[in-house]
Amino acid sequence: MISSRIASAWHRVRRWSAWFLQGRYLLLARLLGMHPEPGAAGKRGTVFIEIDGLGHDHLRSALRLGYMPFLRDLLDRDLYRRYRWRCGLVADTPAAQSGLLYGTTDGIVGFYWFDRATQKRIVGANPVDMRREERRLAATHRGLLTGGSSYASIISGGARWNVLTIAGTSAHWYRPGQALLRTLTILLLNPGKVLRFLFDAAWEIVQEIEDTVWSLLKRHRRFGIDAFPFIRLLLNILPREIVATGTRLDMLRGVPVIYSCFIGYDILGHRSGPTARTALRSLRGIDSAIGKIFEARQRCEREYDIVVLSDHGMTPARPFAQAFGESLEDWVNRWWNTKSRYPSPQKARWIARRRLPRQGAGWLNTWGRIGAMILELGSAGAIKLGERFFVDPGELQSRPHVLVVPCGSLAQIWVRGFERRLYRAEIEQLAPGFLAALAAQEGIALVIIREEAALAVVGREGSLRLRLPSNDDEGLRSVWQQPLDDLILSQEGTNPLLRYEEPAVVLRQLVSFARMEACGDIICLADIWRPAERRGRDSEVHTYAFEQQAGCHAAVGGDQSYPFLLLPSHLTFDPETVGEAVHIHRVLAGIVDPSRRQEPVAPIATTPAPAGVGHNGTAVPPSLSPAERFRDDGG
Repeated sequence: MISSRIASAWHRVRRWSAWFLQGRYLLLARLLGMHPEPGAAGKRGTVFIEIDGLGHDHLRSALRLGYMPFLRDLLDRDLYRRYRWRCGLVADTPAAQSGLLYGTTDGIVGFYWFDRATQKRIVGANPVDMRREERRLAATHRGLLTGGSSYASIISGGARWNVLTIAGTSAHWYRPGQALLRTLTILLLNPGKVLRFLFDAAWEIVQEIEDTVWSLLKRHRRFGIDAFPFIRLLLNILPREIVATGTRLDMLRGVPVIYSCFIGYDILGHRSGPTARTALRSLRGIDSAIGKIFEARQRCEREYDIVVLSDHGMTPARPFAQAFGESLEDWVNRWWNTKSRYPSPQKARWIARRRLPRQGAGWLNTWGRIGAMILELGSAGAIKLGERFFVDPGELQSRPHVLVVPCGSLAQIWVRGFERRLYRAEIEQLAPGFLAALAAQEGIALVIIREEAALAVVGREGSLRLRLPSNDDEGLRSVWQQPLDDLILSQEGTNPLLRYEEPAVVLRQLVSFARMEACGDIICLADIWRPAERRGRDSEVHTYAFEQQAGCHAAVGGDQSYPFLLLPSHLTFDPETVGEAVHIHRVLAGIVDPSRRQEPVAPIATTPAPAGVGHNGTAVPPSLSPAERFRDDGG
């Protein structure tokens, strides 16, 4: 009798809480001008949840160590299946998200790069730059999120509603002149969340202090600026609450497709490393937020498929400057300014003489995403960040002959003043011996240079010449369909790709990336190694970083190349058909709209061709044993 009364009372509490949750969120939506979507009942929808920077192997470690109990429960009950896929080059958010959401990465060659047409630096955290790039992508490709919502991502994917999305081009939650009123409305309707945020913020500060002390005792190097506790609040706690709240709200009002990105792990992983306690702890809050999104699905009129994924992974890193006593930028500029022949009279017709005076504050390069978020929350409408806020500091006083743009484990070098990409012979003429000296640098695995009709991939032990496809969609498809020996024109010395887990896949990824005209004149990939003196998780593949980071991504090698995908068990996926982010677009598009589902494609070649002679009489790289895949130099 008593147990039945308790059960009845508990049932009434659950019904009341469900009614309160749905009523509160729908009232909030109406106050913000976001009305329920018509005809949502009985239809299917899709929610994509991205955990920025969490690679497959690090996800597996987090599940095993108990940092993500909700996702582990989904997998243990066989409700979801875990897959490891390849994000390709560049293993960074702008390129990966453009591949996922538009099916192309054309022209997106990093988080930072240099635009030859305008002679200006492009920054992935600058809404002005990213909106321009997205308009270019949307002109030829349909966005995956058309008619849907995007939260805290860089690329909007054509979403109608964009919140904290750098490239969002439509109206935001907050309208000009009403930001304060609408923010107060959210606070009044979510008093519990205000208290929860204050508690989480205080706990985050305590964890930062503890992590700092722990790092000092363990002598673990951490990288970042002095205001990092403030950054932890702005880029971990606050966005997490906004993303979770907005996603639940849109599910309750029946938005057909939603893309929600949690960025906290990536921010903390760069500072402390992807396997550090401080980074793994952030996954607890993200896992809890994902659980709340799953819980909201039970109260929605639309039936949602929820897909959890990452855009790229992260590899433990040692800064190049710390390892070798000088940053790559300093070394390149010193070498170039003392030994090059730039400018030469015979190249004068290619050199633009105009100077572009620019002013601004270079410190916002680091604070770009924070600045964009604060401006959106504070004034909203369109985020009006002028290009003057994102300036290459080297351009303020003088213009060096070359510009080195570091991006994690990837660095690209542009020779200033040229309106097109330079060939290898032209660079050799401007700076004889520079490419050989660069390739001999410790910490650099590959130097990639364009030739007339080929691509040169140069390492310390040997080099490859690769065939370049046409620079269109058909040419890109041929990269993944051609036999491997058709892509390799010649080889000298040892194949420089043998250090990687999947050399044949890396070869195709290099061709797919380096074919783009937007790439730098010279492309450098940081070297990888396994620390011989370490055991356990620290023995995994490490890389050098061209920035001051303890964990990085952008190039290839280690977990940065292998994000994860969690799919409901009723959905199928063959990861062997995916070589880069653009390939997984067709999979996601088929989930959003079954009518766009394509016929299965053939798996890509994941191992080198057998040893022998190619069609042009040159040696083909042999198959590898696991011991040959990595170079162990002891770190």
